[in-house]
Amino acid sequence: MPNREEALRKIFETTAASARLSDEQKRELLAHLDDAVEAKVAAGVPEMDAVGQAFEELGDLKRIAKEFPSATPVVATTAGPWIYIAEHGYALLLCFTFIQMMVVPKLLQVFVKSRVVMPRTTLFLWDLSAAMREAWWVVAVVLLALGWAVFRVRRPGKWRIALDLLLGLGGTLLLGAAFVGVLLPFIALLERMTR
Repeated sequence: MPNREEALRKIFETTAASARLSDEQKRELLAHLDDAVEAKVAAGVPEMDAVGQAFEELGDLKRIAKEFPSATPVVATTAGPWIYIAEHGYALLLCFTFIQMMVVPKLLQVFVKSRVVMPRTTLFLWDLSAAMREAWWVVAVVLLALGWAVFRVRRPGKWRIALDLLLGLGGTLLLGAAFVGVLLPFIALLERMTR
């Protein structure tokens, strides 16, 4: 009966052990309780007494909850290990943008004043940094659009995989290139100092 199922569910939810169980495990236990109550009512036991007896026969809910296997983690999805790649890639892209727009120009001015010979990678990053600073509003729009896409496209599928690859791989490569581009002049400076 729907009313009995609802009443059993409410009673069951008030127990502390129900928090440990998954929805499927709760449904299984509630179905067992409902069957036990139904059998007792069919045998002539009043319904309120039948509910009490069914809970008593079921036993200690905490013990039962411990015996159930752990619920499947929320993060385990069909996407598997890809679940947070886009989010991490987006964070790396934000770090790259900060380094390019704030750190690279200042560091490279120091290297120019020190007359350090800069490699092509560093010069490319310097040019990219200048372009990003000039078109800061384009950078902001692109970052906002990518941020919206990361938090909008949650379900696994071809769009999520494309976003994971774009941001995960792109963010890692760009941030890695920025670090290499900034470190290379330091190495040149150290070599010049040791001569």
